[in-house]
Amino acid sequence: MGESFEGDLIRPLGLMTLYFGYAEAEVNSLLAKLRDHGVSIEIPSGAPLGQRLMEFGSAVKNLGGSGASEVLGLLGESKSLIDQRNTLVHATILAKGLVIPNDRAKSEFTVTPDQLTALAEQVFDWKERLSAAVQLRLLPTLRGRAGDGT
Repeated sequence: MGESFEGDLIRPLGLMTLYFGYAEAEVNSLLAKLRDHGVSIEIPSGAPLGQRLMEFGSAVKNLGGSGASEVLGLLGESKSLIDQRNTLVHATILAKGLVIPNDRAKSEFTVTPDQLTALAEQVFDWKERLSAAVQLRLLPTLRGRAGDGT
């Protein structure tokens, strides 16, 4: 039962879910770092990832600067990733990767293990790029402003 077989969707779907969990944890950590640097961000406890990212974006937009622009661009990329995840997680996935979305406005489609793995890797890469942009470019800008009194 523990063996993989060709066309196995469970493992790559699990990997996608795991990497989204890592991304959510990183977003929470970055939000805490921004708060520690005096950025006011009010997000209800238990807010969905999409809502946390919208609040993140609103706060960063008010900061301005090149670091903020980069972070805003990365936050914009998240919408497509979250939409793909939500479609998959809130769907029925049948044999041979047939996906029947619970949202009847969306069409059925097929997904392969390679596509799920690619989505997981995109999420992981996005998380890493967002973290680097915030920690290496945005936070130093905020520290500089605090030192300048601006």
